[in-house]
Amino acid sequence: MKRSMIIVVFLFWCALGTSGLPGGAQVVSAEYPTKAVQLIVPWPAGGRTDINARMFANAAPKYLGQPMAVINKAGGASVIGGAHVAKATPDGYTLLAITPGTNIFPPIFQKVPYGPYDFDPIGQIGSSTMVIASNPQKPWKNVQELMGQAKDRPGEVTYACVALKAPHLGFLRWADKAGLKFKHVPVENDAQAVEAALGGHVDIAMTSSVATIISQVKGNKLNALMVFGEKRDEALPNTPSARELGIDVVASPFTGIAGPKGLDKAVLTKLRQVFKQVMEDKEFLSLMKKAGEDIDPKFGEDFLAVWKNEFEGYSEIAKKMGFIK
Repeated sequence: MKRSMIIVVFLFWCALGTSGLPGGAQVVSAEYPTKAVQLIVPWPAGGRTDINARMFANAAPKYLGQPMAVINKAGGASVIGGAHVAKATPDGYTLLAITPGTNIFPPIFQKVPYGPYDFDPIGQIGSSTMVIASNPQKPWKNVQELMGQAKDRPGEVTYACVALKAPHLGFLRWADKAGLKFKHVPVENDAQAVEAALGGHVDIAMTSSVATIISQVKGNKLNALMVFGEKRDEALPNTPSARELGIDVVASPFTGIAGPKGLDKAVLTKLRQVFKQVMEDKEFLSLMKKAGEDIDPKFGEDFLAVWKNEFEGYSEIAKKMGFIK
């Protein structure tokens, strides 16, 4: 009789353990993953984020032990895909290829069903260095001389870039901290900004990456004046960063991996470990290099710090300039 009671009690506690108590959660976490993981790309196929995501998804199964399927959920300027992941069950089977266009700018400028931190950061794959450049025929040869011109002619020196996106707000953050005023000429993309500078229609172009101007710089058709990364860009070794010049502004659009908020600790640890292994994978690094992508990995909480810097910095300048109330 006593033996029967012991067995009953044992089975009772086992049942509780697998129905949601911490012990049960640990068993589930230890087995993760047991099926394919979905990586949601909130943009159309073929773009930079999609390419980064597919390369990551191709390398991850080696360390994850399960396939990773890339699924494009475009629409709403990436909000549809972002909302899908934010609302997903935080079990580690639905992840997001995340960029500022998903968790930074939408919460600043529009009403979206999630906030900037409604995701668990796994890691940053890379970031693009924004840059300002001008036609060599302009009267300045470096950014210090440009700043001198802007100081002497407040609001007269013109710059072209996409409105209310990373280039525009990044430029405004720098100009505000430098105490300078420029005149914005809105364009639809980086290519148009470059064309405007080449043709002398504007004084300077502000673009979202070095890749958009590097060929013009190498051909001596544009003069790269300053980058907005944490340090100088390898492709422009002679071009200083804003931080280097004493203006503490870092504005480098990122691409990375995140999950819905509330991932089990063991699952999150596993995903971050896999992410780190992919970032060190020679085949992955080789393919990214061939695609022209720069790897700038940040892990876990360091990636979260990037979100914090971008959201707070862009929110502050957007309010100061009257773009939002």
